[in-house]
Amino acid sequence: MKNIFIYLILLYSFSYSNQVNIMIEEILSGKNKILGDEILLQIDSMDSKNDKNILILKGLVESNGEKSYKYFKDYIESNLNNEYNEVAISKVSEYYYTSGLYIKSSEWYKKLIMNYPNSKNLEAGINYFLNSLSIVGKLDSAKYYSKILHDKYPHLKFNSQFYEEGNKNNINNKEKKTKIGVNYSVEVALYETYAKAMSLKSILSSEGFLSRIDELFVNNKKMYALRVGHYKDRQSAENIKKRIRSRLGLSNSIIIEIKI
Repeated sequence: MKNIFIYLILLYSFSYSNQVNIMIEEILSGKNKILGDEILLQIDSMDSKNDKNILILKGLVESNGEKSYKYFKDYIESNLNNEYNEVAISKVSEYYYTSGLYIKSSEWYKKLIMNYPNSKNLEAGINYFLNSLSIVGKLDSAKYYSKILHDKYPHLKFNSQFYEEGNKNNINNKEKKTKIGVNYSVEVALYETYAKAMSLKSILSSEGFLSRIDELFVNNKKMYALRVGHYKDRQSAENIKKRIRSRLGLSNSIIIEIKI
């Protein structure tokens, strides 16, 4: 009788963990049809002490960027050999990048590149890593890593000369007058449900566009805005808007101003 009881406990634990993993994989693949708030309700009573993957699930569906970041960071710090470390490192890197903390983002993207050479996010990770170095003025490092990574991954789509050209563009951009206290973002779409916004976010990510989901209220109704970037000048945002239209055929994007 005791052995049967132990077996049932193990079976329940396996089923429990398997359900969490299935939900994670569905979200990562963009196949999830359950709203983020509904998922949070389902996993609210789950024990993240016994199954650390719940932290990944919470991080993926949490709309608050700061809370999401903390879930992923806690997951990484809980164990160096966790199953979804690659996902967590990618998301922490993304958080720092979208927050404008480019030194931190370069450090975390470097971890992703060096530790997970077979990552699905490798190409995007390399681009954001080099962008981060370039933005903070580490142009020599950006050129150095650009050449090394181009030689190591010649099949990936990034130009080893891009950052030399980007340096010239940065100098020209500094000469342009921009509004003080204003950033520009590309708003790709506005959705009534978090799940729909998350689905397109996955597609953007697969094409190398780092996006975020911002909550806002329109006519007293909660909406989810899918947005790309924080740019200091409008022209940079316009360039990204054109790239999104060219790569994905999304023609309804708009440029918005965000006060900082």
